[in-house]
Amino acid sequence: MNLTSMMIRRLAAALTVALTLAPVAHAQSPAWLFNPSYGFPLPGHQAAPSSASSAGVALADRWLGETPFENPAAALPKGMTLQASPLFQRVNRQDVVSLNRGAKQTMGYPDAASGLFGVGRGRLGLAVFAWQPVLRLEQLSYESGPLLTPAQVSQQALQRELHAGVAVSYQLKDALRLGVSGTYVRRDDSYETHEQSGSPLSGDRTVGFRGNGFGASLGVVYTKDADQPWGSTIGAAIRWDGDLSLKGHADENLLTGDTTYAIATTRKSAISGGVSGRVLVSPSTWIVAGLSRNAAESWSGFGTREVRSDAGLGFGIGLIWKDAEMPWGVRFGLGQETSPGAREAKSGLASAGFNWVSGGVQLDLGVMHRNLAREGGFPRSADDRILATVRVAF
Repeated sequence: MNLTSMMIRRLAAALTVALTLAPVAHAQSPAWLFNPSYGFPLPGHQAAPSSASSAGVALADRWLGETPFENPAAALPKGMTLQASPLFQRVNRQDVVSLNRGAKQTMGYPDAASGLFGVGRGRLGLAVFAWQPVLRLEQLSYESGPLLTPAQVSQQALQRELHAGVAVSYQLKDALRLGVSGTYVRRDDSYETHEQSGSPLSGDRTVGFRGNGFGASLGVVYTKDADQPWGSTIGAAIRWDGDLSLKGHADENLLTGDTTYAIATTRKSAISGGVSGRVLVSPSTWIVAGLSRNAAESWSGFGTREVRSDAGLGFGIGLIWKDAEMPWGVRFGLGQETSPGAREAKSGLASAGFNWVSGGVQLDLGVMHRNLAREGGFPRSADDRILATVRVAF
């Protein structure tokens, strides 16, 4: 055997070993992502408040058109307006804690709910905005189950969906205003589990996928004697979200070996919307109520698995007190949401808020508690958010 033949055979053998040990890259479904023991919240999501004032009335004013995030027919103050809403979120996964031992959960995460820049001139209003209608961050660790050799497990989940766009509104008559908006949609999800045990399947599993899409909204606001007793404001909007294609990869680093494979999924287009109304029942007190249609979610591409939830309903009712002679006011709200087929199919809301106004500056604080119900009789988990909104008109 000559030297060239030996070198070729050794190279072929080395290449065979390398291919055997290398991570595998192919499209498939990470079955552990849908393991009920971890309970990752896919599919389904709960509506996120866009501002502290909306959080303070349990989302009852979502479609009222006070801001263009969900109803683009917003009447902006004359001149220019800047608004920003930071938040602090905490998820309490009692469904996981109830089945395991020694659970520790991250206290919470700071983030941002929304921001906008608006211009009002004559009958026309224009706003450039960004907000996160889907935002959930959670992290916890625990000893799994009452087993003889329990595993040490930590898991975390991130769901983030950003809508950024432009809204235009126009006052048709003194009582009627129309609006339309177009948005760019960016979705970014990641899920992780880390297990230490004697099982050959223990180790680290991570999956992440992201993608872009587009959406559009149409809204209307009708106002009649809003500053008079029993005067009212009614807002309604409908939103279309197009197909959202997401790509990413999954990594499994287990005792049995390492694997990497591609993820390609599509969230199909959906329609959502709702109506909100506000009535002045006394010189300083308003009642606000809202009804929402929560869009269905259908995710395809997870191998042969289609992950879906059906369209549901949400409603809220709130009380607003603000004396014109006082710089401050308060808000309270209660509500409920349903999403059949989702991991968390039902939730209840309770909220409170504080409002302070001085000239062209408005400050709102809102606290919203949402309990999350799952099938199987688990104790209710919770999603708590604290929002602050600063609005400056000049």
